[in-house]
Amino acid sequence: MPPARKQKSHLQNASARRLSNTKIPDPFDSSDDEYTMDVDDQELPFNEKLLLTNIGDLAEMCKSKCDAKYLSTLLYISFRFLDVKWEEIDRFLKNIGFMTAQTSHKWTTVFIEGDYEEFSNDLCGGNHTDSFYDTFPEIEADARSFVVQACSQKSADFKAVDLAQFIDTKYYELAGIKKQNGDDLIRSERSCRPDLRRWEAKFEANSQHPYFERHERDDVVKHRHEFINYFLTHKGFYYTITDGETPMWNFPTQNPPRILMC
Repeated sequence: MPPARKQKSHLQNASARRLSNTKIPDPFDSSDDEYTMDVDDQELPFNEKLLLTNIGDLAEMCKSKCDAKYLSTLLYISFRFLDVKWEEIDRFLKNIGFMTAQTSHKWTTVFIEGDYEEFSNDLCGGNHTDSFYDTFPEIEADARSFVVQACSQKSADFKAVDLAQFIDTKYYELAGIKKQNGDDLIRSERSCRPDLRRWEAKFEANSQHPYFERHERDDVVKHRHEFINYFLTHKGFYYTITDGETPMWNFPTQNPPRILMC
């Protein structure tokens, strides 16, 4: 049946032309605009020692998403490529909670020699989920409440170690066991700092004291006081309810009466 074969060939050619004119996006291709960020002109203090604490916080966040071996090896091999001294690499990796330079060198050797199976299978130090709070969600709820209350106070005495000690106490109370002398904190201070950031706490630029920005803004506090004071000075115009077990309506004593719609 020649007509049928001719029609089929025509459809195939049309499909081929349509596909040839269609660009299939490559997942590895990305526009520069996708990663463009608005950055202000303010210089960050990259040479200050306090920045190392922020690097450690970011390192903990990365370790919760990716194996620490991969991250340590990546940093180590990058530093060696940039001719950074071995002692400086080792000190830096230890300060941010990654593997030592010696261990990282071992895994770099394994990776460069091409033993992918050994490099990828022997996972150590990686936490892809925050299993502690997955196991103890009630501790997370109590810890968040503790942080909100502590950061709302004017005294700037609260630190990440206080959260670590609070979680430690709650854990042993919940588990019903007694902590032995010399036992480490159930959740380290280093791990608690990313917790604080995840719960929207901020860290002051020149200290280790976290706070909640919304509790510190003077304009928010001022607006709230003005809002409340307005109704207190004009309460005679509004319907109100008395306190107590059997509340009663208070009718407006001023004209014209007003109704507050919420």
